[in-house]
Amino acid sequence: MPLTRVIDFFNAHLEAFNPQASLRRHARFHYENGQVSADVAGKHVRPRQQPILELAGLTSMAHESRIQLVESHSTQETTDPLYFFSWDREDVIFLDRFLRVLHALHHLSRHGVNAAPLVVDVHWCHLQAVDASHGAVFEVLLARLGLHPRQAVLRLSALHLLSDAHAREAAESFQRHGYPLLAQGVPIDAPPTAWRLLSDSGVRWVTPEPNALLLARRGREHWPRLTQWNREACAAGLTVWWPGLDTPGDLGAVTPLEPALVSGSLLGDMLEDQRA
Repeated sequence: MPLTRVIDFFNAHLEAFNPQASLRRHARFHYENGQVSADVAGKHVRPRQQPILELAGLTSMAHESRIQLVESHSTQETTDPLYFFSWDREDVIFLDRFLRVLHALHHLSRHGVNAAPLVVDVHWCHLQAVDASHGAVFEVLLARLGLHPRQAVLRLSALHLLSDAHAREAAESFQRHGYPLLAQGVPIDAPPTAWRLLSDSGVRWVTPEPNALLLARRGREHWPRLTQWNREACAAGLTVWWPGLDTPGDLGAVTPLEPALVSGSLLGDMLEDQRA
């Protein structure tokens, strides 16, 4: 089915995202000049993505989704204002599913149905708002796009997974529906029990806490600590991804740590240059 017809279908059936949400009356997908975008809660939203590369060979293995909020005189890469103004529980549920479908539509427009997996966020507010059967509705929405849950890597907060039983129950539900799971921001000083907890919850990918990249940039004195983190993650059967390699020298700084996957704006630009 052409993407325009798919988008028209979703716009006519926004109740499928959550029939109790009033926000569905203030949301709409767009497809103009080959570009997917949306309006929601009075804001214009543009999906973006960058490749996630295998360190060995720097070949594209997946894609990371991002959001741009477009104002009259500025652009922000954050979804926080959307969730901040979605006070109602039902609107939060709608918004989270709407944004994930927006990313999936953008992914289809760029790569087609057989694309490499796409990493999408599941907001903590959404986990709190949904009681059970996490992932069931999104699975149905993906099916409308000809996609399977295995093509959507769900990114969850590692800190919430390690500290909150409901977050772990949600992760286990997502796993049962077939989604790969990513725990974002695992602390560098995570105890051995943390790795088992994440693995038992269905997590298969991990990223380190943001401060880890700063430590890697500072030099060799921090490498033993970072290398140990990487080894413990691998020993637990988890795939390590280092994102945010955005400045010259970052790839060289993290390569000795031997992560499986890397990403960043410079690496994405390099891949685009190779394709040009």
